[in-house]
Amino acid sequence: MQYITKKLDGRYSHKKYFKYFLEFKKEREGPLQFHIATKWMMDVYGYTAEIRDWQYILESHKQHLIWNLTNEDTPSMVNYNWSWANSYNERRIYVKGDKELAFFKLKWPIQSSV
Repeated sequence: MQYITKKLDGRYSHKKYFKYFLEFKKEREGPLQFHIATKWMMDVYGYTAEIRDWQYILESHKQHLIWNLTNEDTPSMVNYNWSWANSYNERRIYVKGDKELAFFKLKWPIQSSV
């Protein structure tokens, strides 16, 4: 499996939730590898929403809590271990931290890094 590991810094809006992302190529085997990895993440950590929806749901939930509405728990589709993005420009899996990244790399040792 080929992917690039990047550490999120101030340029990335999801930095306050995730420490790394794994990026897959847009062509050749990239789409297949992305979906294989996404399925594995789902099997290991459970379902999660796509990153833009994930962040919207979380922010909306926080607004409900401010006004004392009835959302007691964070919705289950906001999985703090991982999320993903699949668009024309990107195929990424966001991971919470070092433990999640190491576990992924145990399954698929990295072949390319930046």
